[in-house]
Amino acid sequence: MMINILIADDKAEKQQEIKEVLSRVCEGYENITIDSAGDVREAKRIMGQKDINIMILDLHFPIHFVDGPVYEGGINLINEIKASKHYNYPTCVISLSQHAQETENFKKVTGKIHKYIIYDKESKHWTMELEQYIRFVLPTFNNNDSHRNYQYDLAVICALDEELEYVKKSMENVKQIKKSYDDFIYFEGYYAKEGKKIMTIATCSTQMGMVAASTLTTKLIYNFCPRYVVMTGITAGVKNKVNMGDAIVAEYTWDYGAGKEIVDAKGNKKHKNTIQQIHIDAALSNMIRQLQLDDKFIEAVKREATVRKPKNKFQVILGAVASGAAVIADPDKVKDIIDNQVRDLVAVEMEIYGVYYAAKWAIRPRPLFVAIKSVCDYADAEKNDDFHEYAAYTSVKVFEKLAKEYFNYEE
Repeated sequence: MMINILIADDKAEKQQEIKEVLSRVCEGYENITIDSAGDVREAKRIMGQKDINIMILDLHFPIHFVDGPVYEGGINLINEIKASKHYNYPTCVISLSQHAQETENFKKVTGKIHKYIIYDKESKHWTMELEQYIRFVLPTFNNNDSHRNYQYDLAVICALDEELEYVKKSMENVKQIKKSYDDFIYFEGYYAKEGKKIMTIATCSTQMGMVAASTLTTKLIYNFCPRYVVMTGITAGVKNKVNMGDAIVAEYTWDYGAGKEIVDAKGNKKHKNTIQQIHIDAALSNMIRQLQLDDKFIEAVKREATVRKPKNKFQVILGAVASGAAVIADPDKVKDIIDNQVRDLVAVEMEIYGVYYAAKWAIRPRPLFVAIKSVCDYADAEKNDDFHEYAAYTSVKVFEKLAKEYFNYEE
């Protein structure tokens, strides 16, 4: 990572002395930038452009350089940065001042999270103290990746508000949360398991489609660092392969619209697909196969449903799901995907590939990912909402079962 150091001091001679110390300490590092600011205004300008890791601060510091130093100007700068949403507070602040009283005041204001060094231009002791401290601090910034750990057990993403409602109803102690830097609305809750809380964050996209789903998945992973990313909801199933309400777990997925549109020698327009499949982790696939053997649970899902339900038996199906940019209401399109892409297709929908792609290429630590969508139509002209609620319900019931009894939350 890039390490940014800011020297906030109005005296050119002192700045130069500090830079000489830094040049010795930083020798061998290729990812360090050093900036200097002669007043508060310039320091804020620099901090508005980059995140400062180490600030070396003169406490007797000018607001405007031409007006000269201000008593506790450095303290005022720190307090302003701390109170503002426009700047990231430096990871490490080193006060380097010849004024002992201001240093004591600084300690009272900032507590024990800073380093305090008394500057004395007649002595070189301060340079040794500064050098020793910087040598100690610098290596910690290169370890930042290891400090990003899992914060939540689960992150659930839905494409529709009604799908999210079923997820929220399944959790305990649901509350809305927001990030100061993110306008999106998220809901936090938990599932109880053997006296422990499975901490869960859930949200719904603002629109359907792979782009929206991928963007939201990326934000979920960045903001909340979950162990598992799960998508629940509804899907169109392949007729004669699946039934209404069946929960389809996408073992692998791809974008059925990716590729190239061509015109063959006879003048016929054709689509040549580029199939780039993304598979879930093998451990997750085995969890689903184990769940499929749980007849008691399978039977209970339909029996306990309080919404309109179909006559067919409920099933959990692990299989191939294709994602695309549009809602399909054309059996010929489904047949074309089966005949020319993947014959084992069991469902088509609009988001799963985006979720899987975002999770697969996420920042570390990466989550495991899986999508559970239940059948509400057969991608034909007979689309209706007869079993929409039932499909949303069965999807969440399977997810809840996996969350409570199958997923592993240990390190």
